[in-house]
Amino acid sequence: MFFVNWIIGPQLLAIIFLIAGYIQKLYPPKKINALYGYRTDSSMKNQQTWDEGNRYSTALMIKYAWVMLLGGFALTVLLMQFHMEENAFVLTKVGLMLFGAGFITVNLFRLTERHLKNLPSNKN
Repeated sequence: MFFVNWIIGPQLLAIIFLIAGYIQKLYPPKKINALYGYRTDSSMKNQQTWDEGNRYSTALMIKYAWVMLLGGFALTVLLMQFHMEENAFVLTKVGLMLFGAGFITVNLFRLTERHLKNLPSNKN
């Protein structure tokens, strides 16, 4: 169970976000499509916003994932100090993981959309 304590929680989600972010960084979507990449109305407006939206959102995803990974390990150490029952410990970490997922997702979209709105090609 010791190993599971270090994997289950925000750090598991961070590893998933890191893998996804680095895959998208290494293999960015070349053309606007409905399957792969940062897909919103504003990013799919033209090729310039598509490229910039994918570049910017990927960089943010990687940054947030590193913060979440380090934060997840720190939270694990902190929670271990409380000597919680095993089920409460896992439930707390899963709750933190879900909160982290929501936080990353909402902020990733919010900041990327703001960035795309402020591009010179989108200014009126």
